[in-house]
Amino acid sequence: MRIFSRIRKGYPMVYRALAVAALMVLMVSCNNGPTTDAEQIRNQITEYNEQIVELNQKVSELERQLEELGETTQNRVRTPITVAVMEPGPFDHFFRVNASVEAIRQATISPETNGQIMEIPVEKGQQVRRGQVLAKLNTAVIENNIQEVQTSLQLAQTVYSRQKRLWEQEIGSEIQYLEAKNNYESLQSRLKTLQSQLDMSIMRAPFDGVVDEIFAKEGELAMPGTMVMHLLDLSQLFVNADVSETFIPVVNRGDQVILRFPSFPAYEERVPIHRLGNMINPENRTFRLQLRISNPDQRLKPNMMAEISIRSFSTDDALVVPSIYIKQDVQGHFIYVARENQEGDLVAQKVYVERGLAGEGLTMIASGLNAGDRLIKGGHNRVSEGTLVRITEEVAFATRH
Repeated sequence: MRIFSRIRKGYPMVYRALAVAALMVLMVSCNNGPTTDAEQIRNQITEYNEQIVELNQKVSELERQLEELGETTQNRVRTPITVAVMEPGPFDHFFRVNASVEAIRQATISPETNGQIMEIPVEKGQQVRRGQVLAKLNTAVIENNIQEVQTSLQLAQTVYSRQKRLWEQEIGSEIQYLEAKNNYESLQSRLKTLQSQLDMSIMRAPFDGVVDEIFAKEGELAMPGTMVMHLLDLSQLFVNADVSETFIPVVNRGDQVILRFPSFPAYEERVPIHRLGNMINPENRTFRLQLRISNPDQRLKPNMMAEISIRSFSTDDALVVPSIYIKQDVQGHFIYVARENQEGDLVAQKVYVERGLAGEGLTMIASGLNAGDRLIKGGHNRVSEGTLVRITEEVAFATRH
């Protein structure tokens, strides 16, 4: 009651209105209590901003009444704002397409011959080097055959060497020399064949990578085409996107695009286009766009979703404003600028604009805004047409992206 008494006795009408409004907001905030839902918080912020605009309009009307009563304008409340002086500058327009990640090198490991899996010396998630043994089949029969052939080969080599010396001394028949030579060379070929079969029974890593999945178990039978394990190299990745054929004139190999990943909001990298597809997909009228990126920490995974922003328009002389400052009413889109009225007071003025291209949070203004205009940034939600304002900070706003 003391507060309302002071309002009635000690303050002009405008200050009474502001004090009452402040008490109303305070009472509402106290009654509502803390809000944890993000959507409710945003709705409350919007509601409060609307209340502020409505109160500012009422304050302006009360101030006008004060002026009619002979009150000076020095005591009128001015809303603090920050402004940016508009300057022409370069602007790039981007369009976005969804993309997915693909491992450049990946392989499904399977045996080249039939056999029982005797050993899998690696585990899921293990890093392996090129040529490292991943799995072995039962090679007992092949190893016995190799040992047998090696023994026979030693004898054949001895016989051949002796027959060769005798033949060079013109001792013995030619047929004995040729038989010894043929037997020796035949056993050599057979040994190579058995060694190749032994190598086919051992599955090795074709490149450096990580064992992503193991499908088979020791003791199971395997045959060519049977998936034993899946190997991935995550150090280099492709990012693939399907782009509408309407953008063929503005997309070229080597152009820089902006790559983002929804899973990593802080990640943003400019990457050149690695490859463009040479055929249009008749089902969706798109062509393939491909990026190649490094993944040293291996945090990016195959099939992960990505976003690619591709430049479709560029100019060096444009007036651009952050899209958040553009509002809309029944008459169209508008922004607030700080200008002096006929009385010389600095007020917020609603300026209707024609929007141009928009993207990456910026909108190019085709008409309605001029170079040198002071765009209201801080406080743009607290003003309305004709609201008295005072500038607390003024910066040059170069329209860059």
